[in-house]
Amino acid sequence: MIAAIFIQVLFLGLLFFGAYKLFSRGGRRGGGEFSIRRLFHYSLLYFSVIIAGFGVSGLLGRSLDFGKVIAESRTDLARNLSFAIVGVPLVYLFARWSKKNLRDDSSERTSLAWSAYLTITSITSLVISLNGLHDTLSWLIGNDAYRGSALAQLLIWSIIWYFHIRLSREAGEANRAQYLIGSGIGLSILAVGLGGLVANSIELLINVNQEILSIERTDPILNSAITILMGLPVWIIYWLRGALTFTRDFLWHAYVFLAGIAASFITTVAGFSVVLYDVLVWFLGDTKNLSATQHFFTTANAVGAALSGLAIWSYHRSLLQEEAERTELRRIYEYIVTGVSLIAASLGILMIIVAAIESVTPSDISTTREGSNSLILAVTLLIVGAPIWWMFWNRIERAVLRESADLASPTRRIYILMLFGVAGVAAVVSLITLIFLFFDDLLNSELSGTTLRDMRFAVGILVTNAAISGYHWTIYKSERETPVEIFRRGRHITLVGPSDAHIVELLKEQLGGNVQLWVSPDSGSPWNLQELVELIDTTEGQELLVINEKKKLRAFPIHH
Repeated sequence: MIAAIFIQVLFLGLLFFGAYKLFSRGGRRGGGEFSIRRLFHYSLLYFSVIIAGFGVSGLLGRSLDFGKVIAESRTDLARNLSFAIVGVPLVYLFARWSKKNLRDDSSERTSLAWSAYLTITSITSLVISLNGLHDTLSWLIGNDAYRGSALAQLLIWSIIWYFHIRLSREAGEANRAQYLIGSGIGLSILAVGLGGLVANSIELLINVNQEILSIERTDPILNSAITILMGLPVWIIYWLRGALTFTRDFLWHAYVFLAGIAASFITTVAGFSVVLYDVLVWFLGDTKNLSATQHFFTTANAVGAALSGLAIWSYHRSLLQEEAERTELRRIYEYIVTGVSLIAASLGILMIIVAAIESVTPSDISTTREGSNSLILAVTLLIVGAPIWWMFWNRIERAVLRESADLASPTRRIYILMLFGVAGVAAVVSLITLIFLFFDDLLNSELSGTTLRDMRFAVGILVTNAAISGYHWTIYKSERETPVEIFRRGRHITLVGPSDAHIVELLKEQLGGNVQLWVSPDSGSPWNLQELVELIDTTEGQELLVINEKKKLRAFPIHH
């Protein structure tokens, strides 16, 4: 009761504040004047669409459940009716209001609130419709029973998604965040489907004699095929026909480097590591008397993940082959891979130390064969992690010797300080643990070989992290006099040239700061974002005036 009253009072208070902000400006219109109004407007429109969508799809689903009594769940029917009766009129009212604002106010289409609404609504409806598509395809191939709710969910939410994606296309690159998010969703689903298809096919080949009984009631290969059919169209629409053709700005490179390259690379390495470990255990370790089929059956998932990740990594890596310039995002990618591989290698060294201590200390629990599996895990981590770390770290160090920008990179400084700090803290904590275990057994007259065995993980953590912290401290000590290059932010840029609905937002996202456009109908050719960014980057000054002349762009620093 109290919570409900509080929410209503809060809503009315915010509504009053929004109305005050709206009408206290004397009717002036501008790009940022109505941010409060837009926030409430598009938030209410979004929730109205969600409520109406669930209500209409729920009612349609009950109608499509042929042969069933429509009133068998009266509570669900009441909820769907209330959602539809309230939601549909609200969508109509807020949509009419939005249409009027978009028509009357030219800044509405370029506002952050409008772009955020299109992005959130499109992605929400996409995810819900994909869920309905999965259940519908499962029914079509005989893997699942027919459900009218799944078909209704697919139909209604696909219509909502299609309507909003059409609106997003009108916004073009200004709404590219949505396309990159959609690309990531499609790519993730596609990767899972490809990996599952490979894994299920290998499992079928391995289990040809039916040594392992499956408890799944559906065909796993068909399930993986359904996943591919779900992800591929999404990836084509959002990536191949959308984001791939956009300007290769910071956001675009962030997606390619982090989602496309770094994530898939780590997946590939992790998959191949599991495969290598299983092979080494089969030949050298403790298989727990399992047959080859039983032992390698779960390895199929690792093979599928590795091959799927390798395909995705190769594709996204090919997109950047022609780009020789080392950007900060490329450095972030390289330092991420370097850090992950270093952690893997250090875990390998830690496990070797642990296995060595276990081999010389008494124990009534583990056997020699079980200890060999720990040693195999350590060797696997070293075989995988050490070469990758060495390859990427050498590449980084060569770049540091060639270019001062790499030496002054903020990413490098953060990486070195983080490893030095985190590893140093871990070493100190492990040292405290060692001293505690020693004195605990000493004071209780229990000091023996078992004490050293209890210390094995603390010893391993201390040795590996002390080495990592010390190594990176020497690097930081030799480079700390080098000033870190700080990105230029907060510049004031005034553009003079032809009208462009999106160039201001694109430039703000690319460079930050304050950007405004003065429209000059007699100016030159349309704005070119790449040329504009290059010109601004090469022009000194906190305040710039950029004029689009008939033949070229010219930039002038403004001095007060």
